Amino acid sequence: MVNPNEIPLWPEGIPKTIDYPEIPLFTNLDRTVEDFPENTALILDTTNFKKVVKVTFRELGELSDKFSAFLVVRGVKPGDKVAVFLPNMVEFVIAYYGILKAGATVVSLNFQYPASELTGQLQQSEAKGIVCADMITSAAQPYETCKTVRDQGNTGLEFVVVASIKPYLSGIKRFLGGLVGKISKKEPQDYYMHEIYDNYSVSDRPKVNTKPEDVAVIMFTGGTTGTPKGAMLTHRNLVANVEQCSVWMNPRPERGTTVGIGSLPFYHSYGATTAMNLGVQYGALGVLMLDPREDNFNQILYLLDKYKIQIFNTVPTLYIALLRHPRLVEYDLSSLIVSTSGAAPLPLAVLQEYEKVTGANLSEGYGLTETSPVTHSNPMAAAPGRDKPLKKEGSVGIPYPDTDAIIVDLETGTKRLGPNEEGEIAIHGPQVMKGYYKKPEETKAVFREIDGKNYFLTGDIGKYDEDFYFYVTDRKKDMIDVGGFKAYPREIEEVLIAHPKISNAAVIGVPHPKVGETVKVFIIPKTDEKLTKAEVLEYCQEKLVKYKQPHDETYIEFRNELPMTQVGKVLRRALKEEEELRQKK
Repeated sequence: MVNPNEIPLWPEGIPKTIDYPEIPLFTNLDRTVEDFPENTALILDTTNFKKVVKVTFRELGELSDKFSAFLVVRGVKPGDKVAVFLPNMVEFVIAYYGILKAGATVVSLNFQYPASELTGQLQQSEAKGIVCADMITSAAQPYETCKTVRDQGNTGLEFVVVASIKPYLSGIKRFLGGLVGKISKKEPQDYYMHEIYDNYSVSDRPKVNTKPEDVAVIMFTGGTTGTPKGAMLTHRNLVANVEQCSVWMNPRPERGTTVGIGSLPFYHSYGATTAMNLGVQYGALGVLMLDPREDNFNQILYLLDKYKIQIFNTVPTLYIALLRHPRLVEYDLSSLIVSTSGAAPLPLAVLQEYEKVTGANLSEGYGLTETSPVTHSNPMAAAPGRDKPLKKEGSVGIPYPDTDAIIVDLETGTKRLGPNEEGEIAIHGPQVMKGYYKKPEETKAVFREIDGKNYFLTGDIGKYDEDFYFYVTDRKKDMIDVGGFKAYPREIEEVLIAHPKISNAAVIGVPHPKVGETVKVFIIPKTDEKLTKAEVLEYCQEKLVKYKQPHDETYIEFRNELPMTQVGKVLRRALKEEEELRQKK
């Protein structure tokens, strides 16, 4: 068992245990409104819209109060589910906290879902209402998707609230948008969010008796390896993870003066905790981004410079894109203090270059939707007797305060393994979910009681070293069985990405007539580099043991792009589905 008390290189000044407040998550917003009412809470500054929108914490508190009052009038009771189907707009934060203030549960959904996926997750979560935008871009019209789903009548939706983009646009652009039909026309039975503010008062906010163990958010797992499931995250889970993230940061940002950026989607657990909820607790100015790729990454550099961002949490693909940006030297990024990376492996060279360019303290961490999400991180503070934090290459770091992490055998999930023994990572801590919504069998399958504690089986394969630094090898479900030998895609991908002509790579298992299953690799060559399949095969033969190599050149495929999640993870499941369809033809 690995808990903070056993870690010899525990960072100095970071508590090993925390006294967590027994409060609903929305109390953090209430406290910040009281402490910093006139501080700007949120700014949306995007080339997609023609106005820079700002709200103070006082306004954020009042608008979420009014939205909670509207929900109660619409029949929403404590424990009911209301979906949020929005990008990182001001309205996302208002809706999220308004739902919680009504005693209800937020169902957090990716606003780019097509009607079929939206239907499935609304059915699973039993959402009573949904909040969506009328248009983000010409290709993303969530309101149209919501209307399609509502009109099919296969869900329990009773009302739809529309966060219109019209207030964000200049008069002429608003007129033209409506004229060409890009901005959806609201149907009479639906509600505009901005009109709700005019019809309800702060005094109408309901009085609810929300308990820490109540479910605050249902957040669906990424689905990179199978059908998404709704993880039930309680108020206690989310409050605890915000506190854990807060104490881990070094240097510690000052409450009421901090500036962060919401480049990660808030519908994802990483963005919700480390950008939105942590920002609310800190009384931080949150600079919102609808899409971090906007204007070929020019906009995010512009925002980092203009607003003097201090906290920046994102994914390796974005750090790499910024460091390779041709205009990087034109921007001043010296305001950055602390940064984190998650969702995918962060190359050490990228970490070192980023810290050199910005002067910020960058730490790679680890977590899952089911753990709110963060469980591990490389230290941002040095251990006693050391002059700088120990950040190990390839490691996701050490467990957070109050987080027990162990490695268990792959067969039973009950036998604890020792240092450098590879098995499944299991987690026990205050941030671990209550379970999967309405899926008792799936919930039972991922928990094991060991030494009187209930551990969550992450599905990730890994190990820890003598210093209790953890390493994630791969996903259990992605393991490739090559004639009885276990090959892990992540290990092979890291070898491939180290090739000087390869920009990115993905690996899956595919059927093979002799050994049952073998490795197939998908390669994105670097721009302007000439790369052949023979070169890739020769490189694999040099760097990898035989069973981890593609069998021959037919198991190597060049791509211009790979299917990715919104937070930069390769969707191996999508590649497997493509292969299965190809096999059937």
